[in-house]
Amino acid sequence: MRTWNLLASSFVAVMLAGAAGAAGAAGAAARASMQRRDALGRVALGRDALGRDPSRTSARAAVAVPPVQLPADEAPHHDAVEWWYFNGHLTGRDRAGHVHEYGYEYVTFQFLGLGPTPQYFGDFAVTDLTARTFHYGEEHAAHAVPVEHDSFALSTGPWSMRGTGTSDVLHAGVDGYSVQLDLRATRPAVLHGARGVVNLGPLGTSSYYSFTALRTTGTLVEHGTPVEVTGQSWMDHEWGAIQLFGGAGWDWFSLQLSDGRQYMLYFVKDKSGKVVQALGTEVGPQGSAPLAAAAIAERDLGSWTSPATGIRYGSGWSLAVPGGHLVVTPDLVDQELDLATTQGSVYWEGDSSVSGVVAGRPVHGVAYVELNPPGQL
Repeated sequence: MRTWNLLASSFVAVMLAGAAGAAGAAGAAARASMQRRDALGRVALGRDALGRDPSRTSARAAVAVPPVQLPADEAPHHDAVEWWYFNGHLTGRDRAGHVHEYGYEYVTFQFLGLGPTPQYFGDFAVTDLTARTFHYGEEHAAHAVPVEHDSFALSTGPWSMRGTGTSDVLHAGVDGYSVQLDLRATRPAVLHGARGVVNLGPLGTSSYYSFTALRTTGTLVEHGTPVEVTGQSWMDHEWGAIQLFGGAGWDWFSLQLSDGRQYMLYFVKDKSGKVVQALGTEVGPQGSAPLAAAAIAERDLGSWTSPATGIRYGSGWSLAVPGGHLVVTPDLVDQELDLATTQGSVYWEGDSSVSGVVAGRPVHGVAYVELNPPGQL
């Protein structure tokens, strides 16, 4: 799962940059605001850059969204918004024998409908748990939708990801850090919701599956020093005509526990911050099962206000799951991505730790948490 509002606002910002220099800052700012809202409104309504309704001619018409079919749905689609997202937790030693720990997240968005050419956006972040620092960056590309069969191969600038679901290769880098990672699935894909179709309340409906257990090996280069790393990763693939312009937000969790369980938990919030839709999936050795909204709950245990943006986020979370209770703690408090000047969006996405009790037994584990406060679009 990743941030949808990045895509529309980023494209508009790029397209309007030249206009700002030619027409003066004040006029350009006003036009930028109006055009950004107009573009986002079209996407929210499922319309293209000319105001047309692609659902009238697309396979994703106003009928029931078809169930996810793998491996065919690994490939890019022609929906308004689509992304391939990875996060992971890595440990390694450098050549001097020093131990390093990292978290990472890397996503490629495909965005249709803001112009004649599909837009691609890459976001990449590294949490250096040893140095206690956080680094992030972004890349952009525009080209036709790749023609793929049962797989994906995507790039934005020098960054790339490719895979078949059962195996993936990632390459990205930012601010003194780069990764070359190989991922291998140790469990089958998980189809969320009803055979991969999820109801996101005010955000609409999307197709959504995950690989929740990816054995990861590779090299992370930290300021010129290669560190051979191993660990575990998580992959999400989601697409659909998402309703971007309603002011809704969400908190999202990927949890990987010591007893072999994994959870995806997703809490959609309205403009006031109230949770109006909750969904989740529990994954175990014997398979996966959707979780009823009434069976899961989230509560902030604290808060953190960004000194850079002034946005207040929850920081530390209590989660209720069937037969258990979990506490998620951010490994660094500041894991905010401030992309306001380039993508028009700010959000928090970070490496976290988990402890708690499930089925009467203590558990611990790792997590990634994404916070998109309501009203930020």
